[in-house]
Amino acid sequence: MDDPQAHGVAEEDATMMSQGTPYRAPDVSFIMAAYNAAPFVEAAINSALNQTDVSVEVIVVDDASTDGTRDIVAAMAAADRRVMLIRRAANGGPSAARNRALAKASGTWAAILDCDDLIAPERSRRLIDLAVATSADVVADNFERFDDKGGASGTSGATMLPRELEPYVLSVDIASFLRGNTLFAREKYMFGAVKAMFRSQFLWNAGITHVEGVHFGEDFLFCMACLLAGARFIVTSESYYRYRMHTASVSWRMNSIHLQQIRQGMEDARFEERCDTASRTQNALAAYIRGLDQAEVFTGIVERAKAGEIADAAKLTATHPEVWPLVARFGSAAGFKRLRWLSR
Repeated sequence: MDDPQAHGVAEEDATMMSQGTPYRAPDVSFIMAAYNAAPFVEAAINSALNQTDVSVEVIVVDDASTDGTRDIVAAMAAADRRVMLIRRAANGGPSAARNRALAKASGTWAAILDCDDLIAPERSRRLIDLAVATSADVVADNFERFDDKGGASGTSGATMLPRELEPYVLSVDIASFLRGNTLFAREKYMFGAVKAMFRSQFLWNAGITHVEGVHFGEDFLFCMACLLAGARFIVTSESYYRYRMHTASVSWRMNSIHLQQIRQGMEDARFEERCDTASRTQNALAAYIRGLDQAEVFTGIVERAKAGEIADAAKLTATHPEVWPLVARFGSAAGFKRLRWLSR
């Protein structure tokens, strides 16, 4: 990540506009990986540019899109010097794209924004104020799902954290983050899709980057790396992030390869040996790993069934009784519809 005092001319494969007033390091650098996001990317960028009471830059890495994504972002960069486009010649996945954006970021805060999502205008100011008040290195809000057919106001009401009569704040440690990411768990607080803002100086000092080659769970691995490096992580129940639900969303396509990537990412980063030895943390880690094991078996069953390998699916089910509760839990028509969605 660039030193905030050294933010200069973009590299050859990037476009940054224009030659106006001298560059001033922004409060927030939005990090956006984009691949075939033409229907959504303009709205996502505009929601970042429309943040109130903060200065921003939006760094978009086009990950070798084959639609009009690159042209849309290039036009926005030409019209607004706060937008930077970095073009990749070959698709490398969201983690590699984010690392390219982080290397160019100069803001006091780095905020992950997916190219198909939206944020409320007041989000950055509210989260920065919360971070200052709590000395947080990582800060995040609740999110609310919306259907891509409903536009910015088409919210479904479904949120990551439960809503209460009054807003509340959570201090998230390693154990609670692991519990909140355990697959198929029935936790009250689920952190699986949290989109956080990170204090840039913390990331620089700790040398934290995304684990490349991961296409599912990259946010989990990145936040875990921060927690293992000693980050103070604060989450508010207030919802300023709008999480778009649509058929092309990678976040809803869990498969056995994705699960293997998460496990490999954990091994490469030595998460297990770096976790503290407190029983609370170790119990949460063991539960998370059990969840991965069950999810790998379960997705294997679904994938075999989808491929017409019914006998193999039945054999896998019979030899793994630990997934029987999952089969029973998703045994209704609605449940199997969800399984088909998860395994597409």
